[in-house]
Amino acid sequence: MIKEEQFIQLFVRHEAELRGFAMTLMPRIPDAEDVVQEACVAMWKRIGDLQSEESFRSWAYTFVRFTALNKIRKQQRSMLVFSESLVELLSDEGEKEAALAQAELEALVSCLKKLPAIQRDLVTRYYTSANTRMADIAEALQRNVGGLYKALERARDSLRTCIGESLKEMESEQAPGLKTR
Repeated sequence: MIKEEQFIQLFVRHEAELRGFAMTLMPRIPDAEDVVQEACVAMWKRIGDLQSEESFRSWAYTFVRFTALNKIRKQQRSMLVFSESLVELLSDEGEKEAALAQAELEALVSCLKKLPAIQRDLVTRYYTSANTRMADIAEALQRNVGGLYKALERARDSLRTCIGESLKEMESEQAPGLKTR
């Protein structure tokens, strides 16, 4: 059984993802935000039903889906409301996309660890700061800019290959329904 503190941590960890999912189901952002808030209240009331942290994501998606459907039923008079069947379709696709995005992220993290330290350092330096210029990295590493761009290109190619292989492996082993892009 999940404790209240664990629930709060899980909700905070997944809130942006749940908000994104709700936005795929609702035509307006304020409605999507309302759906997430209402789903959170409903989840809080049913916290005793959640048995493990691992099942939180799918459990929360179910609450968001049904909260969105209830909100749509209440708004049926409006022309801007999606039909229930469209929401179901969007919901299914949204869950699949979220699962794929999670798998891609896990593959990226794993593949980054497999890169040689020099390439991993370059990728990290280049992508972790929004204002980082290759010239600044070249100066810090005492290398030329052109060479660093080539090294970054090789690192990207290695990551692309590794991630593709990891996703194919995941698809065949764990999740036959997981389709890579």
